[in-house]
Amino acid sequence: MAVRTKVRPSPTDEVPLHPAYGYRLRRQKHPIGVRGGPRRAPRGYALGDADRTRVRAAYHLRGRQLARAVVTAARQPGDAAENLAAELEQRLDSLVHRAGFARTVAEARGLVAHNTFTVDGGKVNRPSYPVRPGQTIEVRPGRRCRARVAVALAGRPEGDAPPYLEVSPERFTARLSREPQRQDAPALRDAALAVHAQEEVAR
Repeated sequence: MAVRTKVRPSPTDEVPLHPAYGYRLRRQKHPIGVRGGPRRAPRGYALGDADRTRVRAAYHLRGRQLARAVVTAARQPGDAAENLAAELEQRLDSLVHRAGFARTVAEARGLVAHNTFTVDGGKVNRPSYPVRPGQTIEVRPGRRCRARVAVALAGRPEGDAPPYLEVSPERFTARLSREPQRQDAPALRDAALAVHAQEEVAR
């Protein structure tokens, strides 16, 4: 009896594999190289290539994170572009950067992940945490002497806070007074969820 020593996961595959790996590929739930499956936005909503690149750079997002935000914005009632602006601007790492507690969004993500901030008195270490209007972000008392926070506050121009944030540098607090609008977000001011025939797929 002949023993198979090579197997192909699909007719179009050019690289033969050992039978043990072929068995796993036949049983896997998602395509090769895709973990959890692609995240798709509702049909008809997509960001152009230039807008996608600009938004990802401005908010320090991966493709899957942006696709998830597009999904949420498109499914909410109202204008999808306005919903996307609120979705991204109300992230905790974005608000920390806008309030002047960090010089960049990437630095804000690191500070949030290291339990530097509280939201309404509770510790939050998830950068994507959605802050709601009326909630207050505060630097924890034991973390106010951190060099990154001190340098960011020292280099922040007075009155540079966006209109939807009430910042008190002397108290190390920032309160979200209302939902951010599209005109308040520089990266999304000219971007729009354009209507396309294809679907937005996380890359």
